[in-house]
Amino acid sequence: MSAPPTSRPENPSRPTPPWVFFFLDLQFGAAVGYLSIAVPYWMEARGYGIGGIATTVGWANSVHAWKILWIPLLDLGPFRKLWYLAMAGATAAMFVVLALLPDPIGNLPLFAILLTILQATATTAHAANNTLMATTTRFEDKGKVGGFAQASNVGGTGLLAALAIVVSEWASPRAAALALAAIVVASASLAVIIVEQRHVADAVARAGGAWRTAAAHVGAMARDLWSTIRSREGFTGLVICLAPVGCQAMSNLFSGVSRQYGAGPQLVALANGIGGGIAGAVGALLGGILADRINRRVAYALSGGLTALCAVAMAVAPMTATTYAWGTLTYLFAGGIAFASWTGMVLELVGLSTAAATKYALFNASMNLAITYVTFANGVVGEWLARLTGMATARGALVTDAVLTALGIAVLLAMLSLVRRQRGGYSASASTA
Repeated sequence: MSAPPTSRPENPSRPTPPWVFFFLDLQFGAAVGYLSIAVPYWMEARGYGIGGIATTVGWANSVHAWKILWIPLLDLGPFRKLWYLAMAGATAAMFVVLALLPDPIGNLPLFAILLTILQATATTAHAANNTLMATTTRFEDKGKVGGFAQASNVGGTGLLAALAIVVSEWASPRAAALALAAIVVASASLAVIIVEQRHVADAVARAGGAWRTAAAHVGAMARDLWSTIRSREGFTGLVICLAPVGCQAMSNLFSGVSRQYGAGPQLVALANGIGGGIAGAVGALLGGILADRINRRVAYALSGGLTALCAVAMAVAPMTATTYAWGTLTYLFAGGIAFASWTGMVLELVGLSTAAATKYALFNASMNLAITYVTFANGVVGEWLARLTGMATARGALVTDAVLTALGIAVLLAMLSLVRRQRGGYSASASTA
């Protein structure tokens, strides 16, 4: 495997301020929060067990991994900003469609299909936004950019899910979906201020003719992608993304186990929503700062370890509403640090390049594949452990989550050691983490 270049990528001439991405990722937080918090809460209220909830959520969530099949189109078509605006609009439209569905839980197959489409539009807009983060921001701001984006992602997921639950209690799930649609439109419109610098490879510029240009662009994308994957840092980065280091998969199930802890709707909305959103956002902002100060892979490993410790502490604590509150909040705080560290790590790997959207999508899809299989495992293995030992299914899910995270950290450390051996040392300042 060849070594990656050691020089920093060129900064854009008109960089986007990092704070802008806090607002642009709210559309993604709205879609994910609706799926991972509001839907499990409504399903548990209708009598579904954690296995059924995990299957529904995991299935719809899997589209975040499979998006790699279509995200390369973002590198071929118009500017990524246009992709973002179009797909964010489609996300808002899907919330309107869900609002028109009379009884979603009563028609679960159709509901699951619509949830999957919602995640597909949101994750495509998210991919376009991720590429804008990589190509329109300064190299030295990548950690802060990741912090703001994940504060929006993690914090928005909790806060907007809480809004959906509260509005559904006061009015109806239909009103909740319409409120999320309005928020998506308002926040996504800020993308119009971004000045995008389109990167065109020399071979593409020399091609001439529409078909030759398209073919040259595909070839340049393929070479760019292959160059990243075959480098030791790119390959190890991909393995790290596939490993369950900082998946925070229990966040998809916390609202679905709330009754095992005696937590009522107000506490669920507070812990997973308002409180959890704030905790996750604060963690993400801190994680962004951390990712600009130390080796980003080390920061990701540390944050994953903190997430596992939170899961263990919650698993051994008494199953009370108090445990549910502090356990959920600390877990989401640690998850915010993990997601921001991961984002800074990947943004630096992607840089300003021909296949920027495709490369970020590959790493992001790998991470989401890990989130999906850990969500499934937490539900299925958690129920198996409950039957085997007599423990509550919530405890079984938490133990499974902690064990898988520990295994993922071991993989990350092995990959870090591999890169260090190649370089004969690995400094934070030179890291492409």
